[in-house]
Amino acid sequence: MAILSLALYTKFALSFDFFFYFIFLAALLVVIFIDIHHQIIPDVISLPGIIIGFAGSLLNSQVTWQQSALGILLGGGILFAIAFGYSLLAGREGMGGGDIKLLGMIGAFLGFQSLLFVIFASSLSGSAVGIFAMIKQGKGGKTRIPFGPFLAIAAMGFLFFHSNS
Repeated sequence: MAILSLALYTKFALSFDFFFYFIFLAALLVVIFIDIHHQIIPDVISLPGIIIGFAGSLLNSQVTWQQSALGILLGGGILFAIAFGYSLLAGREGMGGGDIKLLGMIGAFLGFQSLLFVIFASSLSGSAVGIFAMIKQGKGGKTRIPFGPFLAIAAMGFLFFHSNS
């Protein structure tokens, strides 16, 4: 968290955006470790995160409240549609509700414009790690890896490396 704080300070100095994204990054960091160890994303993090992300967009210089609202709806909606479609086709759950709410939170903090990058980058990195885990564990399609850490890391990448121009 200290390194992330330094990176935030470098990008935003001591401003509202610094403190706003400090909360966001702290939540993402906690999500990464909880999801890796327990394969859950607690609602106590993601649901208040959605509210804080949207409320903060009223004062944030990076994201408007309209971008935040669309980020919540599209972020949660896209993953919900994917999860629902997978469960219909495969007859089993492939993605938990925590991932859906996490992407809604990411959309609240970063706006809808972040979602394409976050979904693509997390899917690409998650697929690479998943294929490696399938080969190593020998379980094939029954290998389970948490998706939340990949969403969180992709969101961090977007926050630090996108340009507003």
